Amino acid sequence: MLLMRFEGGYVIRIEEGEEVIGALTAFCEREEIEAGTFNGIGAVTGTRLGYYDHDTGEYTDRFFEGGMEVVAFSGNISRKADGTLFPHAHIIVSNRQMEAFGGHCFEASARPTLEIILWTIPGALRRVQLPGKSAQLLDL
Repeated sequence: MLLMRFEGGYVIRIEEGEEVIGALTAFCEREEIEAGTFNGIGAVTGTRLGYYDHDTGEYTDRFFEGGMEVVAFSGNISRKADGTLFPHAHIIVSNRQMEAFGGHCFEASARPTLEIILWTIPGALRRVQLPGKSAQLLDL
C-alpha cells in the first residue's frame, strides 16, 4: 500500500495482490481512524459480492474468480457493536463483456491496483443493533 496524506484524508493505492478490505481495515486501525468515507476505482480479482436480504437477515454471496474492472467502490468506516473496525464497502465491477455486478464487498484483491480517496471524520462512528432491525445501523 502506498499513500499520500492531505488535509482531511488520504489518497491510498492498494498494490497488486493486496486484499482490499483487509488492507483498508489494517490501515485504519494503524492510523486510529474510526470514522470516514471513501470511494475508489481500479481493477480487482477474486471478488466476493454479497446481497443482504432484510427479510432473513442473511447475505447471499457470489464469487468472481477472474479480473474485473472496478466501476465504483464506496463506503464508510465505523465500529461494530462488538468494537470491530468495519469498512462497510459496496462495489460495482464489470467483466470483459462489460456486464456489471454489484453489492457488498466481502473480498477482492487489487489487480493491478485500487485507488482510494479516504476522507476522515473527527471522532468515531459506531454501529448498534436496534430492536426490530436485522442489520447493525449507524448510531447517530
